[in-house]
Amino acid sequence: KNKKIILSAGRLTHQKNYLYLIDEFFEFSKINDEFVLLILGDGEKKNELLKLIKKRRIEEKVFLLGHKKNIYSFIRNSSVFVLSSLWEEVGFVIVEAAFCNTLVISSNCPNGPKEFLDNGKRGILFNSNKKKALLNSLNHFSKMEKNQIFEYKKKLKKEAKKYTIFNHYTVLNKILKF
Repeated sequence: KNKKIILSAGRLTHQKNYLYLIDEFFEFSKINDEFVLLILGDGEKKNELLKLIKKRRIEEKVFLLGHKKNIYSFIRNSSVFVLSSLWEEVGFVIVEAAFCNTLVISSNCPNGPKEFLDNGKRGILFNSNKKKALLNSLNHFSKMEKNQIFEYKKKLKKEAKKYTIFNHYTVLNKILKF
């Protein structure tokens, strides 16, 4: 209650880099107590993540909520969505965040997020797995004016429309009719 939500979602695997996310959030929470971190998903790293949360004594700030069939209510109620992956395609989860009008902070991992966020013009990018990079992005986000956040969201939502099934069908249809 009365806390702003930082959300992340995906399999609890090495690829998603949640150990890094939790460490960076731990540092962020030392100077900004108004946020909690929610992580949706299950996977083989769950116990390791729980140990890190306990070691950092942030059990009241970081919550592993398991797999959820419908994550839209979580996304809509979050202040920001964070993708901390080491590698990723565009990833439907950041497209879903865009459709839900939620700001995205993403690692600049190879293949997709950087292009989707237009090198940081539609969201906040940080250097993947670099110490304090995500921390600095979270600090930047927490100090942003509402109109700055609105501009990011507006551009991001417009881009997300290109990733709909209908748009893929339309583009593919044009290509096949050549």
